[in-house]
Formats: sequence, C-alpha cells, structure tokens
Amino acid sequence: MPAYSHLNRCQPRWTILALLGWPLLSAAAPQQLLLSSQQISRAGIATAPAVATLAAQDAPAGNDQYLSGTVVAPPGAGAVSSAVLDGVVQQVHVTPLQQVRAGMPLLTLYSQGWLEWQRAYLEKTSAARLAHARLARDEGLYGDGIIARARLDESRDAAQLATLAASEREQALRSAGLDGVALRRLREQRTLSPLLTVRASRAGTVLTLPVEAGQHVEAGALLARMAASAPLWVQLQATRAQLPLLRVGDLLQVDGCAKLRVTAISPVVDAATQSAQLRAQQVGQAPCLKVNAFVEARLLRQAQAADGVAVPAAALVRGTGEARQDYVFVANARGFVATPVQATPAGGGMVWVRGALAAGDAVAVRGLAALKGSWSGLGPAAATPAQGGK
Repeated sequence: MPAYSHLNRCQPRWTILALLGWPLLSAAAPQQLLLSSQQISRAGIATAPAVATLAAQDAPAGNDQYLSGTVVAPPGAGAVSSAVLDGVVQQVHVTPLQQVRAGMPLLTLYSQGWLEWQRAYLEKTSAARLAHARLARDEGLYGDGIIARARLDESRDAAQLATLAASEREQALRSAGLDGVALRRLREQRTLSPLLTVRASRAGTVLTLPVEAGQHVEAGALLARMAASAPLWVQLQATRAQLPLLRVGDLLQVDGCAKLRVTAISPVVDAATQSAQLRAQQVGQAPCLKVNAFVEARLLRQAQAADGVAVPAAALVRGTGEARQDYVFVANARGFVATPVQATPAGGGMVWVRGALAAGDAVAVRGLAALKGSWSGLGPAAATPAQGGK
C-alpha cells in the first residue's frame, strides 16, 4: 500500500494540503479587509498612529494608578545572637537601635567552658602535628624496607584521625567568633583566655539586648535580636480594576522614597474587599522605608518599548476561536489589515503591542464594529489573506 494512502485515511485534509505545499490561512495570520474610502467614511472609521515612545505628557497620565500597603520584613531578614557556652556577661558593647557591621563585638562573656575549648584545640593540633611527623618518619622507613606496609597504613590512619579531630575543634572555635588570625595567635602564643566575645553575624540594626552586665547566661540563651540590612517587602492591595494593568516585574514608586518591583500577584480576589494582594520588593536599600509603615506606591510605566509600539487601548479587538488572539486593524491602500498582536498595558489609555506593525502605522480606533462585521463576512468586504506589504 502506498504511503500516501495511509496518510489520506488518518490525517485531516488540511494536513495533506500543507504537505503538498498549498497556502493555508492561519487563525493568527494577518487578513486584508477590502474597503474603499467611501465605505470607510460611511462607517465612521477613525484611525490613530502607532508610536514608538510615549510623550512626557502621556507617560505620567498612564502612571496614575496608586496602590496602598504595609512594609514588612522579608523572611530571613531577622537575626539573633546566642551564647554558645554558659558564662557571665562582662561587658555590653552596643545599645538597642544601633547600626552594626558584620563581625562587630556585641558583648563579652566570662566562660570557663571557653577555656576548655581552647585547651582542647591546642591538644588536638599538637596531636595532629605529632601524628604527621610519625607518618613522615614511617614513610621513610617503609621506603628503606625497614617496616612493613601495615605499619605505614596505621600511621596514615592515625594522622587522618588526628587531623579530623583538630579540624573539629577549630570549627567550634570559629563558630564562637574566632577568625583565622586569632586562631594562629592562639597556636603560636598558647595563651588561653576565659573572655568570649560575641560578634554580629551580619550587618543590621540591634533591636533588643535582653541581657546586662553581671548576668549569668546559659548555653543557647538569646543575647541580642537584630534586623539584618536587606531590601524590604511591601504587601499591597490592588482592586479588580487595577489587576489587568499589573504584571510581575512592574515598577512602583513610593513618593519621595524608594522604588519597588512587583514580585508576586495573588490569583485570589478577596470576597469582602474585591481586591487581590501583591508583593513588591524594595529596589536597593534606601533607609526611608520602615517595617510596619503604611505606604502608597504609584505604578510606573515605561515611556518606550524595545520591541513594540504604543497604540490606543481602544484599537484592540479580540478575535474569535479558542486562541482568543488580540488584533488591531492597520490601515493600508486597500482598506485595513486585521493584524494579530501581543498587548501589554501602558497606562493612560495606551497599550504596548508587538506584531506586524511599526511606528507611524495608522490603526483603527473608532468604527471597530463595522470592521469586525466585514472581517466576519457580515459586511460588504470579505477578509482575504494579506499579501506582501500593506
């Protein structure tokens, strides 16, 4: 049986035509509406030009949408400092609401356990150094054939275990606040101190200090609570009328303060308020935003699109069919071309569109009912595939 016979039975007729190279009319292809100037005039059709940029007087008019909300701290913005060992508070170095840098001393503890940790570290590092010296000696003896391979393997295992033990104690000291310079000084000078300095783990603002000098604290006790320096969030409310204008990535401006970028839009509308919640993140770290403050933010719209043009929102029509494609009617010498586009709100009664049109092209903004009637075959002009240019 020829191959085309099976294809003829199993595939739709339009697929056969496509394989044979016959021209097809896509549901989203431009379509020419043949209309004379008299027909256009009688139908009351008016046009407006597509523009590449929005004028200064138009852009602010599109930025007239205001949203209100509350400033909140993002998850992970809070930080705490706790005692790794029990001890007595000797000195408090900071005060509440003070700005601190990462690594800045917060307070000093007198801790007997801190002495034990330093002593254990020095013992483990000494044991590791001796184990490696023994390993180096046994490697030489094994190379001379004096000792068996089993003894060399035992020396290697002992050196590895000693190194791991010393590394474990070093990590404990680092977690308590000692840096590399302090560790080296401890190994060289071998001077132990019972004073443990608790440092800020990150930059931020000290919110509370629930301890004071002379107080005894247990291991794990809270010593300081901080608000880390990080871009804040704003939880905003948008009405149902505003939701179609908003997209993730839009910029908002808090008057006299910071810009915000929309990061999430709730798909649920509150039944009582008929509004939906948005989350926006502060752009930068301007100090003008404060947690729990009520703010109003204005929606910003770009004055120029890199790959599209702006047309009046009234020029958009919705096509028929399952795709529900947006179209604009672009004027040419033969009438109008129903041109599929992708539209994004620009504000001020304008939309940004991408499609087969350029700045300066005239698009229909009035009399669209007549054009849609002609497009669907109800009017005097039938729709045909657009050929070549306009």
